[in-house]
Amino acid sequence: MAELVVLFPVLAFVTVALLALALVAPSETTTQSRLRAYGYDLARRPAGDLSRPFTQRVLLPIGRRLTGLVSRVTPTSVIASSRARLRQAHQTMGLSAYLLLRLLVAVLLPGVYVLPALRGASPPSVLTWLITLFLLYLGYRLPDMWLTFQIDARRDQITRGLPDALDLIVVCVEAGYGLEAAIARVSDATRGPLAEEFAQTLREISLGRPRREALRDMSERSGSPDLQTFIAAILQADQMGVSIADALRVQADAMRVRRRQRAEELIAKAPVKMLLPMTGFIFPALFAVLLGPAMLKIAAMFAGMR
Repeated sequence: MAELVVLFPVLAFVTVALLALALVAPSETTTQSRLRAYGYDLARRPAGDLSRPFTQRVLLPIGRRLTGLVSRVTPTSVIASSRARLRQAHQTMGLSAYLLLRLLVAVLLPGVYVLPALRGASPPSVLTWLITLFLLYLGYRLPDMWLTFQIDARRDQITRGLPDALDLIVVCVEAGYGLEAAIARVSDATRGPLAEEFAQTLREISLGRPRREALRDMSERSGSPDLQTFIAAILQADQMGVSIADALRVQADAMRVRRRQRAEELIAKAPVKMLLPMTGFIFPALFAVLLGPAMLKIAAMFAGMR
């Protein structure tokens, strides 16, 4: 009995200690205990968590290493021009990803063509190698051509939307708005690349960047000659102390004249552009309808003479 009295406090202390340890110490699941048995370090889960998808654990690190390698071996001039063109196209794709895309397309496009020829019994001909070189150049240029198309399309949208936006800015300024408030009103009331450029410029100004630098950066980033002319006139009027409203009114009138001239130019080019499809598709059918019966009669006449 005395021994039970002595052991009771010991058993109570051990029970309380084990209960506290079970509540405080983190419990491991069966999967975690098996991973620890195979040597997997649970303390380094953020760097090598096997529960993450395969793309995040394997493909993304490989892609980052490849993009870093491509960025290191690419000339500085190509990097600078590609960065400027990505800004003009307003693409969310990073510079390294764009350079890697150019490399992958340049390798895969000729590879798909030349690999079946290399696996054949006979060696590839000279024509095959010439076509491979052409596909290599084409694959390297395709992303650049796609980016050029994006830049031109965005520039055309900015040029087309500028006259209406400028008219709205003139109305807002004459109503008592400041230049930045008028631009913000246009950015909120319109949609498209021009509104995005205005919004980005206003964000830069609100963050403390000088207005002249923000407007000049927007001029270079857009690539639109009309927008560059408008911003140059605004900066010159601000520097010389001329009324902003008068400068805006003059620019709005000039933009409307340029829009009408561009429309007249497109109308003048329309007959020349229509000549090729008319010559290739309409005239042959017309000749077949008009001259077909006569040709059949002539053929029948020569057959009777023979």
